[in-house]
Amino acid sequence: MFVIGIIYRILNRFILPAFRVSSNVNDRLRQMQDQMREMEQKANQANNQQKKKVNRDSDYIDYEEIK
Repeated sequence: MFVIGIIYRILNRFILPAFRVSSNVNDRLRQMQDQMREMEQKANQANNQQKKKVNRDSDYIDYEEIK
């Protein structure tokens, strides 16, 4: 009975809390990675839109440059 009590204490004090902490950390890391992916996608979309605008501006020739 004494051995079972020691095993129970070890499980409740060390192993289960360590498991909970590691699973919480993994969940938070996944959330952060998802947020970073979303931010990168938004930044890439904004950059693509700016590049399209730059390409349109470069096709236009000012009157002063036609000499």
